[in-house]
Amino acid sequence: MPKPQVEQSAPDAVETILEVSSEATSRVEGKLHDVNALIDKGESEDAWALCEEILKIPDLPLNTAVKAALLIKQIGGTEIADSVFSATYDKIKSRIDQLKDPERAMLPAAEALADMGHYDEAETLCQKALAQVPDNMTVAVGYAAFLVYRGRLDEAMQVANDYCDRTDRKFDATLHFATIFNHLNCDGPARACLELSSKHCKTSTQRAKLDFFLASQGMTTKKLDQHGMAVELFDGFAESYDKQLSKLDNNGPSMVFTALEELQLPKNASRRILDAGCGTGLCADFLRPYAKELFGVDLSVKMLEISREKGGYDFLARTDLSEIATYPEGTFNVIICADVLVYFGSLNTVLGNFGRILTPGGWLLLTVEHEGDPAVKTGFKLYPSGRHKHTVDYLTKTLAGAGFPKPKTIKHARLRNELGKPIFGTLVAVQKPALSFG
Repeated sequence: MPKPQVEQSAPDAVETILEVSSEATSRVEGKLHDVNALIDKGESEDAWALCEEILKIPDLPLNTAVKAALLIKQIGGTEIADSVFSATYDKIKSRIDQLKDPERAMLPAAEALADMGHYDEAETLCQKALAQVPDNMTVAVGYAAFLVYRGRLDEAMQVANDYCDRTDRKFDATLHFATIFNHLNCDGPARACLELSSKHCKTSTQRAKLDFFLASQGMTTKKLDQHGMAVELFDGFAESYDKQLSKLDNNGPSMVFTALEELQLPKNASRRILDAGCGTGLCADFLRPYAKELFGVDLSVKMLEISREKGGYDFLARTDLSEIATYPEGTFNVIICADVLVYFGSLNTVLGNFGRILTPGGWLLLTVEHEGDPAVKTGFKLYPSGRHKHTVDYLTKTLAGAGFPKPKTIKHARLRNELGKPIFGTLVAVQKPALSFG
């Protein structure tokens, strides 16, 4: 196997920044996942090349450089990995007293130290960060996660309890820690936090959020209030929606844009287009060249208000996609539904509604989170994030039941990041039959 040129570039590559942003980290997370996938498939040379590419990224976050070095070591590059570790450790140690930002500097440095095996120094830095900003949830969660990885679950739970005692938003905090502990496979602390969430649950929409988490764990709940949860979630999220999706490195609109380009539909402003679940209007700009009339609909009034301020749509309306009576009047030549169907389990009603209002020969483009677990027999599964994942087989069968043929396009790609991990999605482009018989 030819040896890539990582060794020569290693000293420069570890000139990483000590204060990192979530945007900078999220841009690289997908590449690290790709390296892991290549290693799993035995494609070591391609993994080498991608690691080299990662290490040459300008302003590479130091904790990400260490993760790349760990992968390099896994495929036999021990000397190169040790060079990255040594340079990174020296850099952290030389500037550790200069780190000012607990979330963007101290926490990433502690993560890098832990990944290199310097656990005592990592813990000291975590404690310093939390002492400086005891009300910062990200820092508290980071320290709790460190303790989990060290096998100290009682101490991790104590960090969660202390934080939840300090905050006024006790329900949100306890449910967030429950989600984190569940993600880390810590059943005991997760259930303890859920019990606290139940005690602090005051409203019907909070009850809906809690029930969604419980349902994702296979626990008995009341009937899930999907509508109430969605309204509260997106109304509260509206002002910071674009910024937060940027931090998550959201790729949903890009998947739809790419699919439209590949379909080579004429950009002649001739179509009546529906952006179903338009949110703050992230798709409006690239839909405009195709549209004679561009409609945006959403369940959240606050999201619609932001879309109106941006001015990307000809018409905006509050619509529940599961209720055909709330849709705008008339039919559409194109329907876009990006990163919306994750909030539905069964898609029969929504896809049936789309089929009813789409003109013969019209196109439907949608994205979902990809469910690849063969143990999921229903075709979809609810996760603690409050979002569902759907299998390709379920999508194609449900589309067929709504009168659609085999999709023209089915593609998988990274949709966004969650808890530092890439979440993969499925894009489907399907054309309604131009003629219908019987």
